[in-house]
Amino acid sequence: MNIPPRFGRQDIESMRNRLDRLLGDVGDRTWELLERSMPIDVFESSSHVQITASVPGIDADQLDIQFTDGMLTIRALAEEPPERTDGTWHMRERRTDVNERTVPIPRAADIDEAEATLDKGVLTIIFPIIEPASKRRIQIKSKSREQPPLD
Repeated sequence: MNIPPRFGRQDIESMRNRLDRLLGDVGDRTWELLERSMPIDVFESSSHVQITASVPGIDADQLDIQFTDGMLTIRALAEEPPERTDGTWHMRERRTDVNERTVPIPRAADIDEAEATLDKGVLTIIFPIIEPASKRRIQIKSKSREQPPLD
């Protein structure tokens, strides 16, 4: 790759360092958000779609699962531990937090037959796949033949 003479190697390295400094904080925050996000797997077989989400420390009553227009939303509410005044906090990172993820369901799923289970911090939701209707010819009726003749 040829570098135009007006941009020397030092200029490019300087620009790269400036960008690293500028984006460094953003990158750190992005990583922090990713660490807190809810990891999800979506698996499809010939008979069902399975969604598996990691929700460590969350009980079933702290979860809300909704399905709208082909999108599945999982919402988890992690509650802050009770307040303590009988000592001094040296570190306190756990807090009330809402974690929500929305993922598309890849095929037509039978919502009425969906099952969700929670075991050791792993939420599993299984949707049976609705088989599409078989190919069928639709008969066309002619309106002009059904109308009585004009007088």
